Amino acid sequence: MLRTIIVDDENSARQSIKKILEMYLNDVVEVVGMTDNLDSAVSLIKKESPGLVFMDISMPQQSGLDVFNYFDVINFDVVFITAHNQYAVDAVGLGASGYILKPIKPKDLVDTVLKINMKRKTKPNEPKNGDLDYGYSKLMVNHQKGVHIVAYNEIRAIEADGNYCKIYKADGEPLYVSKTIGSVEEKLPESHFFRVHRSCLININYVSEIDKEKNIIRLGELEMPLAAINFKPLIEHISKIANSFI
Repeated sequence: MLRTIIVDDENSARQSIKKILEMYLNDVVEVVGMTDNLDSAVSLIKKESPGLVFMDISMPQQSGLDVFNYFDVINFDVVFITAHNQYAVDAVGLGASGYILKPIKPKDLVDTVLKINMKRKTKPNEPKNGDLDYGYSKLMVNHQKGVHIVAYNEIRAIEADGNYCKIYKADGEPLYVSKTIGSVEEKLPESHFFRVHRSCLININYVSEIDKEKNIIRLGELEMPLAAINFKPLIEHISKIANSFI
């Protein structure tokens, strides 16, 4: 069952969403909490660990869009529900999994939930070592232009620069973050990320070549330094997810 929380400052809206879910998706969704404000929503999310949150955007003195600011890692889907379509770009840009306009049409709600549920069912199994789900979770990144949400599997490498670091994504420009590489490393699943050098952390899924002579790792066109002492541990780490070794 998809554990779900509903957040809306109007009781009628909360009840309407719940009724639609119970009527059409009672074998898919379990509503584990409802609230009318962002602060209590954050507490509910931390307590109940939902897979899905329906979030109103325009609430008195609050914006539902700010929910992402309260979590370093987003391991739940957020669907924004609002009467104002001008927020669509912001919602999608922040990493929302859906955006539904009021008045709510049952079909829109059902289609969105089924899509999310299917995605969650086809995601990789939870790693045995307790790491957060590499294929699903996201990292909240504060950078010079604001806030960016990056999925774990979009990160190719992270390079240290003093008390800052640079995050290289699968595509697009690198992100400069006012965090140390160590503090970012703590948030990432160790089963997929490896510290190859004191100044560099890589996603082993993007490694295309390891040059032992030059002590360089290539991740496509991106080159990163490799400390000689880390060569053997890196090979062993990669072999755990490799299909074969010739």
